[in-house]
Amino acid sequence: VLKSHILGGKPVVPFALMTEWLGHGALHENPGLFLFGLDDIRLLKGIRLEEDKKSVKLFAGKARPRGDVYEAPVELRNGIKNNSDTIHLRAKAILSDMAPKKPPYFTPPVDMRIKSYNTSVKDIYETVLFHGRELHGIKEIMSCSLKGMVAKIATAPPPEKWMKEPLRSRWISDPLVLDSAFQMAIVWCFEQKGKVSLPSYMASYRQYMNKFPDDGVTAVLEIKDAGAHKIKGDFIFMDKDDNVVAAIKGYEAVMDDSLFDKF
Repeated sequence: VLKSHILGGKPVVPFALMTEWLGHGALHENPGLFLFGLDDIRLLKGIRLEEDKKSVKLFAGKARPRGDVYEAPVELRNGIKNNSDTIHLRAKAILSDMAPKKPPYFTPPVDMRIKSYNTSVKDIYETVLFHGRELHGIKEIMSCSLKGMVAKIATAPPPEKWMKEPLRSRWISDPLVLDSAFQMAIVWCFEQKGKVSLPSYMASYRQYMNKFPDDGVTAVLEIKDAGAHKIKGDFIFMDKDDNVVAAIKGYEAVMDDSLFDKF
């Protein structure tokens, strides 16, 4: 999968896959609980492969009660430099002792479906996005406007297709869905701002089903704020019956003209 995520000529571990690993760490350290989501997910330093191999470590604390859920600190680190670990990603795992209940229902605002999008997905992957075949998760862009975007996206293949030794036999969330959402944000920035972007932060991720549907989801990106160098927005992921599978609140991405060269 890293061959499909090359930035500046070097493989970079996708933010979505790093987020998945945080979930693994939280559940491994707190067996018997369910991952309800993650809060305050902050990318501090990307994992860029300068050599053939790189070791990374997952750190997770014990879950402590927070209302009707539990919270546990999680981090992804590697190596030791200047007598301290390099922290790549940090978050708070939100855990529950019950499986997800019936998910909420959501209907996208009508005005987000009014303006159609005419550029083909094939052209988008050839001219805007840097992602290779394994990460071609966007199947159809239904609309794109100043307010946001609606698209149909595919779910990920089994972990064994992406990893030689996966940590689990199936995904906890779905790294292809999340990465495709970040791709949607890139396309939105390109169309509305003339720039491309990379993810940097998510205030919260919540998952309302144990498993993403095999036939994919509809993703709705609602832009909350767009400045000269940063966008903020929310994502909703729905199944074919408009049940909410998962949601991201407070997504942030950094825009910069120099990213075109890295793409």
